[in-house]
Amino acid sequence: MPFDWAGTRILQKNTVLADKRRVFNNSDTLVPTDLREWVTPGDREEIRRALRDMELPVDREPGSFDGRARIVWRWVVDSITYTEDPEEQMLVDFWQFPAETIAIKKGDCEDCAFLLASLLLGSGVSSYCVRVVFGSVVQQGEVAVPHAWTIYKDEKGKWRLLEATLPNGAPLDEMPSAESCASKHTGLPTYTPILCVNTEHVWQIGRRRRVRDVGSFVSDHAEQKKVWRKSRLESLSKS
Repeated sequence: MPFDWAGTRILQKNTVLADKRRVFNNSDTLVPTDLREWVTPGDREEIRRALRDMELPVDREPGSFDGRARIVWRWVVDSITYTEDPEEQMLVDFWQFPAETIAIKKGDCEDCAFLLASLLLGSGVSSYCVRVVFGSVVQQGEVAVPHAWTIYKDEKGKWRLLEATLPNGAPLDEMPSAESCASKHTGLPTYTPILCVNTEHVWQIGRRRRVRDVGSFVSDHAEQKKVWRKSRLESLSKS
């Protein structure tokens, strides 16, 4: 059954995350922050500055928005280096805001996904056509890994999956269909969405798993990433 990538059910309560930010130089003080705040509105100056480095279409002709999406996706893949959270952040899974990711030119999957979504909005793409998705991805022959990625609804109304953590310079021939990326029969990584967000709302995707509390879901997502990283490091040390 196809996924409703735009979101099946709006999650209106408990969208504030209690443990994603700390006060600078005061690591004992947590800053409750709404999940939607990580998708930065496109009119923010730090987003505009990054977009000036890209040769974006200036018209609104057919194909211009898809063209913008490809250019922005290319810029994030080439400009931002994937890295895991440093231990000194003292959080299970620290998230950077897009301005921070632009400044240090590196981030993990959530950081890259939020930045890509924010740049798409800044390029002129409507928020109706942008989501950051939380779920899992399975590489061929491996276990499911908690992950976050960006999706964009193209000019033909089809959701496209834009993976922002690809290696710098990776070939980007086309924007793959989100639905095809969720198929288990392609021999490619399989993406399973659970929750999505933009500047306006947080949604559950599908009904296979009931998400009651966004904060609890995100905390579980972070803990699963931590377990996976530990398991991976143990496997590497034995090899």
